[in-house]
Parts: sequence; C-alpha cells; structure tokens
Amino acid sequence: MNDSFLPLEYTEQKIDRRTHVMAMLLFFIVMGAVFAAFMWKRDEWKRVESVRQEIEQRYEAAGVEVEELMALKVAQQTTVNRAALAAALVEKVPRSILLAELINHMPQGLGLLEFKLESSRILPPKSDKNKSAKGRKSRSGTRSVGEKSIPKPPQYDSRISLTGFAPTDVHVSEFLAELNGHPLLRDVNLVSSKETIEEDRTIREFKLTASLQQNADVRRLASENPATSSSRNVFISSGASSNDE
Repeated sequence: MNDSFLPLEYTEQKIDRRTHVMAMLLFFIVMGAVFAAFMWKRDEWKRVESVRQEIEQRYEAAGVEVEELMALKVAQQTTVNRAALAAALVEKVPRSILLAELINHMPQGLGLLEFKLESSRILPPKSDKNKSAKGRKSRSGTRSVGEKSIPKPPQYDSRISLTGFAPTDVHVSEFLAELNGHPLLRDVNLVSSKETIEEDRTIREFKLTASLQQNADVRRLASENPATSSSRNVFISSGASSNDE
C-alpha cells in the first residue's frame, strides 16, 4: 500500500534517477583513480628513463676515461721499454771494474795469468701465444698488440774464465770462497789445479770459471761498501774513458 500522495510512477522514476546519478559518480570516481594511477605510473617511467639515460652517459664518459687510461698505460709501458733498451746498451759491469774486483779479493801471493769474459745473448723461448693473440680485439674496440710488437731488452749470459797461480791450495780455496760470496758472481767453479815449477819455485796453477749475475750492477757495490766506493769510481772513470776511446 502506497502511503505517499505522489504517483507511483513518479516515485520509481525518482529512484531510478538517483541510482543513475550514483552509478555515474562511481564511474567517474573509478575512471579518475585509473587516470591518476596512469599519470603516476607514467611519471615513474619518465624518472626511470632519465636515470637510465644518465647511467648510459656516465658509462660512456667512463669508457672514454678508460680508453685514455689504457692509452696512457701503453705510452708508459713503451717509455719503460725504451728506457730498458737504452739501459741494456750500457755496460753495467765494465771489464776494468770487474778485473779490479777480482784483484781486490785475491789473497796475498796469488796472481792472474789469463782473464776472459765472454757474453752470449739469451734468446727468449718461442711460443704460439702470439699467434692466438693476433687479431683479437679488446673491449674498447682497439686491436690488441702482440708481444712481438713490444721490443724487449736483450739479456746476456756473461761467463768468466780465469787462469792464475798461487803458492798453495789454501790460497786457491780462499780465493774461491771470496768469489762465491761476491754479489756480482755466481756459479764459481774450480776447473783444474795442478802443481808446476816456475823459476825453481813450486806453485799451483789453477783455472776457474764463473758467471755474472743477471742483474749485476757495479752501482750496488758502492752502496754495499762505501769505504771502497772512491776506488771503484776511479776504475769507473778509467773504464769509461777506455770505452770512449
């Protein structure tokens, strides 16, 4: 039973209008929320894209710096190799200084008859790594250089042979002990020692061999024994003048 004085059709139409208005409001609210979420998501993607572009720019700048650093390292290595090549051309142990060192370590009564110094170049072992390394490209896009393209300073194996005389075998043993403890020498070996008569005197004629250290340098002797550095400097100057002649 309808207690209202309004017509039933009017009441139903009014209820329908209210329902439509509420539905439209809910629709606009949902669409507004969807649009707001879309705009927020788009801003997030823009920020991500800007960060990505910034990272790419920084990565490219770092790549340029890395290439410059590699170029500086190659130039530095080239300079070091050239300095090593120039240093290899200088005789680090002149013959005059080496002979002076041998004489200074001789016991009393011992003498030299013959002194020989022979050097042979040490050839590096051949390997197939250079062939495999040839043609490869590094990460920076530049072609890697094989080891053959970088000149290495030559290394020499210098051997000494001595022939001398001494009053007894004790003097020879003392001389060998002195040479074994010398910082410039290695592999000191006694080849022969025989008794001989010279001017109605019995002496011991001996032969020995030794090798120079690979990193032998007379400048180390002055730092190890400053007391004799002045005498060595005299031999250095005399040796340099003889080499210049």
